[in-house]
Order: sequence, then structure tokens, then C-alpha cells
Amino acid sequence: MPRHPDTVITPNAVLAQARQRLTSPQRPGQPLSRTELADAINASLDRLFPGQSLTAHYVDHRWVGKLERGEHRWPSPERRAALRHVFGAADDTDLDLYIPRRTAGTAGCHEPRPPLPRKRINDTKASAFLGNGSVTVVTPLKQEAIRARPVVALEDVVGAQRLGDLAKRLALDARFETVPIGGEVDLNRENLVVICGPRLSRRTAAVLDQDSRIRFESTPSGIWTLRDNETGLVHSSGLDEMPTRHWDVAYLGRLPRLDGKGTLIIFTGIHPQGSLGVVHLITTTIHELHRETADRCFSMLVGTQFAPDTGEPVRVDRLTPIYWHVGAPAPCA
Repeated sequence: MPRHPDTVITPNAVLAQARQRLTSPQRPGQPLSRTELADAINASLDRLFPGQSLTAHYVDHRWVGKLERGEHRWPSPERRAALRHVFGAADDTDLDLYIPRRTAGTAGCHEPRPPLPRKRINDTKASAFLGNGSVTVVTPLKQEAIRARPVVALEDVVGAQRLGDLAKRLALDARFETVPIGGEVDLNRENLVVICGPRLSRRTAAVLDQDSRIRFESTPSGIWTLRDNETGLVHSSGLDEMPTRHWDVAYLGRLPRLDGKGTLIIFTGIHPQGSLGVVHLITTTIHELHRETADRCFSMLVGTQFAPDTGEPVRVDRLTPIYWHVGAPAPCA
């Protein structure tokens, strides 16, 4: 629909800054481009509205540019739902989306509304679970099946953004990086939160291999499982069962760095939905997690029931007790 000539245009700095806080899956260290955001929106549309004809709702970098410049302020309900999903926003006001007014005093139109205020949590003890002063969230690149492009799973993008938002509320400086195709990434650094499993990086595999309590195992058919060596139970994802279940299992731990000079937080689901479940666990119970683990090395398994249409966690449970490592409960580094 053409824009009314009297519509007041105000750039959407909130949305632009939200995009720039996300890291590019193809250009490590650089912010997410408008094209990459458009790809994430389209992927979210497919997930949120399966079986529907979405051709009219798909977007490109030009549409994202118009949105950031304020030329669009109230996209279709489907596009707004996809935007909220990508950025982990609770409602449209978090992204400064509203029905634009035309002229001052025009009846029936809304004034721009700022994002809802977010309470800043001044709890250095809880923030220490993620990092000291800053945190770098690392997510893996994967090869896209259709276009053979390196991409980050939508759940990992959403999860990294939610961890970044939590870090800011805990007064931490949040940064974002990606594990490149091939898995070569420097894990011998401070304040790392790594969302990656053994399949995509030999370096993360080496970190995880230090854990004798919980092991990643691959079946002859290539299906990944998680074995609890304390009980002998082998946990598999409901997505790999027949018939499938909307449930996944994930690993969460703090393990020593390979150089022996510190630790890192590392977690991953058998599938990305499991990783998003761990993000939910961390963002909703970080005070409890820190109180229980402090700076000790540990690991546990987390189960996530998720919505089939969105992949969002519906229920998240600890499947194991906290397993301590390297002479814990003493600090592991």
C-alpha cells in the first residue's frame, strides 16, 4: 500500500541497532547485513507459518533498508511475527514498530512508542557465570543444503541474541563470533560461551572430549546421541525417532580450555532446538546456576520440549544432576 504523503518518517534506530548487534555468519566480526537479516526473516516465516503460501511476505535487503529508514513502520502480521522471532522480542514495541501517524493531532493513529524499559541487573555474581566484564558468544557456520552457502542456524542466531541481551542486563559487554566452515576457532580465550558440538569443529570436540561423565556418540547410521556414563543411559533426540517427537537433548558444561589457562562455557543440542532450550535455562535461572556451580567445572544434560511450528522451548528440564570435574567442588582452573 502506498505511504500517505503526510506520514511522518522517523528512522528506526532500535531495529538497526538490533541488527548490528548480531554477527554475520559469512563475515566473522562484522554485523549482520541487511541481506542476511532478510534471509533470517524468510527462514522464520517458513518455520512460523508452515504450509502457507508466503510468497507475498518474503523480504529482501531493500525491504529491510526501508524498515530501518522508517519508510515502513507497520509490516504485515506475518512479517512482524518473523521479526520478533529473529530478535527474540516480546512484542512489536521492543523493535519500535507501530502504526505511523500522518500529522500532529491526527485521530486514530499512534505516536511512536519507545521500547519497553529493560531492568538492568546489577548482580556481578550472576554475571560471572557468563564472563568477567565481557562475554563472547560463538556460534557455528553450517553449509546450507540448497544454496551451498555458509549460514548460522536460526535457533543459534536467536539464542546468541538472547544471551547478548542477558549479558547487557548483567552489565557485561557482549560480542558475537562464528565458527567458520571447517571448525578452526581459537578457544583459548577468556569469557567464551560456545554453542557448538563435536561434529562441526574438531577443537570443540577436543574440549568436550575432556568430559568423562557425558560423551557424545555417533551411531553407525550417523545419528548423534549423548551417553550419561554415570547411569549408562543413552539419550537421543526425538527428531531422530520414528515417529518424530518435538523434543531434543542438549549438553551444558563449563570445561577447561585446551591450553589449561582457564575455562569456557560450552553447550549444544543434538539439534538447534536443544541449544535454544539451554539458552532458555540460562536466561531464566542464571542466578541459580551460578549459585550451584560458581567457578567449578561441571556438566549436565538438558531436555527441551519445543513448539513444532516455531522451535521455541515449551518445557525445559534438567535430565541429570550436576556432574563435577577435575577434583571439584574446587575451582577447575
